[in-house]
Amino acid sequence: MAAGRPRKNPTPTTQDPRAQIVAAASRLFARRGIAATTMAEIAEAAGLGASSLYYWFRSKQQILEVIVTDVNRLPLEFAERAALQGGSPSVRLWRFVQFDAETLCAFPFDINEIHRLAGEDEVTFARYWQERQRLNDAVEHLVAEGTRSGDLLDVDPRLAALTLLANDEAVQNWYRPVEGIRLAGRSSESGGDYSPAEIATFVADFSLRGLLRDPGTLPDVRAAAATFAPA
Repeated sequence: MAAGRPRKNPTPTTQDPRAQIVAAASRLFARRGIAATTMAEIAEAAGLGASSLYYWFRSKQQILEVIVTDVNRLPLEFAERAALQGGSPSVRLWRFVQFDAETLCAFPFDINEIHRLAGEDEVTFARYWQERQRLNDAVEHLVAEGTRSGDLLDVDPRLAALTLLANDEAVQNWYRPVEGIRLAGRSSESGGDYSPAEIATFVADFSLRGLLRDPGTLPDVRAAAATFAPA
């Protein structure tokens, strides 16, 4: 691809213009929200003129599509590696939920807003929805494996998978930072914030306790999950 048009406010940097635009948009989306951010504001934050911005990205949705790639891909890759490694379904499911919740806590945007925008432009976000379906399927298969093995209760695997993923996303919604202030997550008793790892561990315990055929095995599941790291 061509080098692109000159920057509005050139600075001595070797950063790729696309990466510079994505970084600027990420900061604005986290601070102002996706819907409230304009292409003109992104251009200004990236130090570009409007024509230069449109040379690289035709719309805000195209920028967002680049940013949200990891929302599905990271947990999907984790789930697929875990499936190849094998082992107890309940241990793999606990570890997946913990990984997914912690990963989402680090994501600065409201994932519900992403779902809404992605649903309005299924062409631009085609890969997003394809990977989202693969993620749903991977978790569904893991739950089904757990019910067959007797680790988990006899539940509807698809409904259970959708609920598990929705729980993780709900945590991300209240945990994410806005204007440098966390929406929630502050403990009035301890006076400190919960860390993503603490939140993710709680969510994994909470989720598996309701699915395990014998909830009393949860400490063993958690202990085994602590040493489970898909290669």
